[in-house]
Amino acid sequence: MALVDTQALLARLFTDDELRSEFFEAPVGVASRFGVSADEAHRLASLDRRETEAFAQSLIGKRALYARRALPLTARALGDRFDSLLRKAIRGRESGGKRRTDAAALVALLEKKLAQRELTPAWIVDLARFELAFIEAGGSGPALFLRRFDFDVASIATSLARGEAVNALCRRAFGVWARPPRGRLRWRLFRS
Repeated sequence: MALVDTQALLARLFTDDELRSEFFEAPVGVASRFGVSADEAHRLASLDRRETEAFAQSLIGKRALYARRALPLTARALGDRFDSLLRKAIRGRESGGKRRTDAAALVALLEKKLAQRELTPAWIVDLARFELAFIEAGGSGPALFLRRFDFDVASIATSLARGEAVNALCRRAFGVWARPPRGRLRWRLFRS
């Protein structure tokens, strides 16, 4: 079990700025909270802070790059806010090597910020959910995904892809993503 506990602590250290700071102030205490043995805690205490910070930043940068690739239109719409929002969304979370994990965490944060009226424009959440639906439906095996949107996400996505100004209409839409066994993914939006 010691290896599992050590790996869990290291994963959190590389993704959680606050825990990393706390660890370098009291490494043995933090390690013991994670169930790491005293011997292993003392070994971890010898980690170089600058190297650990540099490694953590490179991991976060790599995850941000993958998230930008997974949600390109959302990244374009958020502009400079994308990286800081992603960092908040993934703080303390392991990606597990899956694009979907970080993208879903960002969408959840955007939904929360919209509900708290801390995010504008409101259509960004629908756009992020729209892009996330392709990731979720794009896995292997058969799939059927249904999503409801408050805005005309198709026109928003088209405008952003063309580099045009977005004129978001508050027009409900319903999306369906389907893939039969061994078939191609198909999707369609229905506007109300």
